[in-house]
Amino acid sequence: MLSALLFLLLSSAAAQSTAPAPGSAPAFTGPALRLVADSDHPRFEDSFPSKAGLVKAGRKAIKYLESLPPARTIRVADRDYAPAQLIDSAKAVIVLAQTAKTPEEFEAGVRRDFDVFQSAGLDGTGRVVFSSYYQPELRASLKRSAAYPYPLYRRPKDMVEVDLAAFGKQNGESSLLGRLDKDGKVVPYFTRGDIDRRKALAGKGLELVWLKDRFDALDIHIQGSAILKLPDGKEKLLKYAATNGLAYNSVGLTLVKAGVFARDEITHDKLREYLRKNPDAESWILAANPRYVFFELAPLPEDGEPFGAAMQSLVPARAIAIDPAFMPLGGLYFFSTTSPQADKDGRLLGMSPNSRFAFGLDTGGAIKSPGRVDIYAGHGPQAAATARGQWADGKLYLLVKKLPPRER
Repeated sequence: MLSALLFLLLSSAAAQSTAPAPGSAPAFTGPALRLVADSDHPRFEDSFPSKAGLVKAGRKAIKYLESLPPARTIRVADRDYAPAQLIDSAKAVIVLAQTAKTPEEFEAGVRRDFDVFQSAGLDGTGRVVFSSYYQPELRASLKRSAAYPYPLYRRPKDMVEVDLAAFGKQNGESSLLGRLDKDGKVVPYFTRGDIDRRKALAGKGLELVWLKDRFDALDIHIQGSAILKLPDGKEKLLKYAATNGLAYNSVGLTLVKAGVFARDEITHDKLREYLRKNPDAESWILAANPRYVFFELAPLPEDGEPFGAAMQSLVPARAIAIDPAFMPLGGLYFFSTTSPQADKDGRLLGMSPNSRFAFGLDTGGAIKSPGRVDIYAGHGPQAAATARGQWADGKLYLLVKKLPPRER
């Protein structure tokens, strides 16, 4: 999963936040989570009356956690939990969701049954920035034509991955991606400019699908997946397969630096309109972001949602992307923030407080540190509008079922 388009394009909502710009966040140091005393627990008030999505997400988290080695340990504050304890946590909240007759009864059960850990946030104060992402629905073709001229590529066979740890070296990452040049040396893989402008991959049989609009490709490169509607009426799931391993550079920030937009006025729609009106500059502007994503096709899942890093399909509003270096994948979370509301036609209706329980089922290229969370919004116009409008501070908590009394 990749970060929300809103975040990466530096929308006006982002400008109102005190969070750092993409790529500028300092490396986090210090404990990512701290145990919260019972007297300091937040109000566990869920904005959604229905708990069906929470139950569904919990079952998916259990499937993921059951795939982990039982002896593996997961660090939470000063404790080490086995996957079994996170499985028990998911099962416990599922039981509560199915048996509690009122919100008050549900909240009382949470307070009784769970230890609560708060995220340190971006700077140790508990401040977490929430963005959102969605799954685009786009028209595409398996064949190139005048109507579908823009390709998306599958992962190239000449891409090599170097395990730096195997050589006793690390450069802030455990591995790097590249390719072999004519002299047999590993060099960085082709940039977006190489691929889109200089056609470095053209004619190599790597074209996977073709799109109508170059901006649609940017959407998919950022969101990481899409539902493709083919000319014959069939639908396919386009899935993330790999990247070229190069750093992301914000397209929106490029235009802000060039003086095209003020930082507080650029939005998804304004960027699309500008690129359509300036086709000669479009490829150069998009090439300012060297990172490139490769994809694969898959049958559309039964629920129509993409798979996250936990290898389970995501549940709208109940699945979030977290940084697994600090927060456990498959964990049960509670968060509070401010979120947009939109109708089914994608009309933005306003902003309101939002708190809910969710499971960490995904990760994201821009979701780094304990201070960043991406909320999965689903697909369709309503999901797109809410995802593009989400950028706000909030709080994040991890809940783990209390251990039984020590007997030995």
